[in-house]
Amino acid sequence: MDTTLLPISLATLPALARVGGILACAPVFSSSAVPPQVRVMIAVALTVGLSPTMPAAPAAAQPLGAFALAVAGEALVGIAIGIAMNLVFVAAQWAGELIAQQLGLGLAESYDPAANTHGTVLSTAYSLLAIVVFLGVNGHHALLRGVGASFEALPVQSAVNGQSVLDMLARLLTGSASLALQLAAPVFVTLLVTDLTIGMVGKTVPQVGLMTAGIAARAIVGLLVLVLCTALTAALLQGASANWMHLVTSALPGLGTR
Repeated sequence: MDTTLLPISLATLPALARVGGILACAPVFSSSAVPPQVRVMIAVALTVGLSPTMPAAPAAAQPLGAFALAVAGEALVGIAIGIAMNLVFVAAQWAGELIAQQLGLGLAESYDPAANTHGTVLSTAYSLLAIVVFLGVNGHHALLRGVGASFEALPVQSAVNGQSVLDMLARLLTGSASLALQLAAPVFVTLLVTDLTIGMVGKTVPQVGLMTAGIAARAIVGLLVLVLCTALTAALLQGASANWMHLVTSALPGLGTR
């Protein structure tokens, strides 16, 4: 057995842990439709391909416990970066959930193969639309570039400021919630106008029973607006997907300790 490759493999193990953590939570790659074996092979291939461009790791020998902590720390850094990258898809899923609740479709759940969970039909549709738009704007290329940029901004086994990581995730989570509200805003506004109209008609002509008809009218109007605003939704997701990876990679240099 050739033991000369053992130090090389051990040296790349922390980097592999970070790449694996990113792919475990990153959009598209974290989907349950991607087998774990495929994710592992992609992580190994990326680590080997990025190894020549990575800053040199500390050459001093480390105790086994310290090395294990370094590997676990790199995996946690990768998970944090992957979660940050995936928040744009979480926003799309939130938007679908909010719209489904407003349309009265919250009880109609289906299996979401991307998230490996059960959710409303609209949340699944918005999630799949986000994936299509993400791949259409070459977001997966930006994701892979972001993986390489993470090693430039945060070299392997470098100290990371935990508070900075939490601040980055909090800012991106706020942006994700804002994006979800923007995606759901057309339906929200339309349903508000519909409710006001039904209320005024019911107040003016109380003999007309609008309790049952109002529920059907809200669902029909909401679905019609949803179809008409598909292009707007795709445009919002396109802009968010194109800018989100840049936001994440630009925030990475601030995660190091000062």
